[in-house]
Amino acid sequence: MRKILAVIAIALMVLALAGSSLAADWPAKTVNVILPYGAGGDTDTYCRQLFQRVSKITGQTFVVINEQGGSGIVAAMDVMNKPNDGYTLLFNHTGASLVQEATGMVDFSYTTNFENCCTVAIDETYSLVAISPEGEYKQYSKGWKTLAEMLDYAKANPGKVRYSTVFGSTTEYVGTMLENQAGVQFDNINVGTSGGERMAAMLGGQVDILAANYMQVKDYIEKGDLVCLAVMSKQRVPGIDYPTFAELGYDKVVTAKKYEIKFPKGTDKAIVSRLAEICRQIVLEDPTYAEVLKVYFAQPLYRDAEQMNAEDPAEVKELEAGLALD
Repeated sequence: MRKILAVIAIALMVLALAGSSLAADWPAKTVNVILPYGAGGDTDTYCRQLFQRVSKITGQTFVVINEQGGSGIVAAMDVMNKPNDGYTLLFNHTGASLVQEATGMVDFSYTTNFENCCTVAIDETYSLVAISPEGEYKQYSKGWKTLAEMLDYAKANPGKVRYSTVFGSTTEYVGTMLENQAGVQFDNINVGTSGGERMAAMLGGQVDILAANYMQVKDYIEKGDLVCLAVMSKQRVPGIDYPTFAELGYDKVVTAKKYEIKFPKGTDKAIVSRLAEICRQIVLEDPTYAEVLKVYFAQPLYRDAEQMNAEDPAEVKELEAGLALD
């Protein structure tokens, strides 16, 4: 028995040393970062800014690949089916992934079917906007300047307010929460999943209201083409001088997008931990990264795999409870 135990102990030691060596050598070649959305949006911006810094630290190239389709599902499934050798990873956000899991839109789990690595940023700037009655696109405006005006119209005209929805994403969730709390019914229209498609539809008069990260609508608001009806943060975000839904009495219309890194299931934990540690240094210790996020009104947020493994499933349950009220 002692000999057997000794052999097992030696085997475990060898595996541990092999894992340490693998992590020390990683990355030895180019790493592909699969991004479920198009170029230029918030997820793309934060991803590229992060991995530019990871590349400098590791001395290897991290290639960001924009792989759109199915509100992020296509990219997620692609990564799930890739070899778990540490050279493919997924960069996504909880605004889509956890809503998809809560609604049963996917037949896999974002919280358990990947190797969670870490969280690197949080954006609490989701804002609801409408066409300004005084801007360049005023021909498409309904005349609303405030949330109350829009909701009064929605109550008097059930199903007439056209809401830009990406089903299985944050937009669907917050739209449902607002419908429930305000006692209204929108005409939910999917005009595309990318920020560019949705904005083009908005400015072309295909939809009346749009929910998006503030960075995506900021220029239009400042120019006077859009009006911000309210922001979906728990508290006012520095630099965004508009009321929150909570301030206006709709405390359920709150959301935050956490940006996460995941590897295919079974990826060596030593590799996962190595990237997590590199990201921790960038997120918590690199002031230039924080400054980049600040430009877009986002903030650094670091969570390790253990925190993600505990907190993300709990958030899924909260989403399920909220959507069940619909």
